[in-house]
Amino acid sequence: MTKVNPRISDNLAFDKADSEGCSVCRDLLTHLDKFFDMLNSTRRYKESDWLTVEEIATELKISKSIVYRLIRLGELEAVNIVHADGEVPKKGHYRIRRESLNHYLESKEVKPFPNQITHSSRSRHLPKVKNHLGL
Repeated sequence: MTKVNPRISDNLAFDKADSEGCSVCRDLLTHLDKFFDMLNSTRRYKESDWLTVEEIATELKISKSIVYRLIRLGELEAVNIVHADGEVPKKGHYRIRRESLNHYLESKEVKPFPNQITHSSRSRHLPKVKNHLGL
C-alpha cells in the first residue's frame, strides 16, 4: 500500500515567502497536513479478522439467508456468540473468521476437468427440414 506524503509543502512547489503572508494559505496547509496525518493513521489499522453474516453477504453479493444456511450445513465455520446466561441474541450472533471464509471460497473454486477435451467448433448434425417457404 502506498503511503501518502503527509507534508503538503513537500508535495507542492511554491514560494514560502508568499504563503507566510497569507493566513488562508497557512490555515489550508495546516488543515491538509492534519488530514493526511489522519488518513495515514487509519491505514495502519488492519481490517478485522472477524466478519458478520451481513458483511459476508455484502462481500459475496448473496443474501444473508444463504450465509445462514452455509453456517447451519457446516460449510462455513462460524462462532455463535451467546450471553453469559446461555441466551442467544435475536440478531447478529454469528462471527466468521476471514480465513474461514477464504477457505470456503477456495474449496468452491471451479477447476477444469484435466482430461476432458471440449470441441466447441464441432458441427452439429441437424435433421433436414423441408423448406415450405421456398427460401
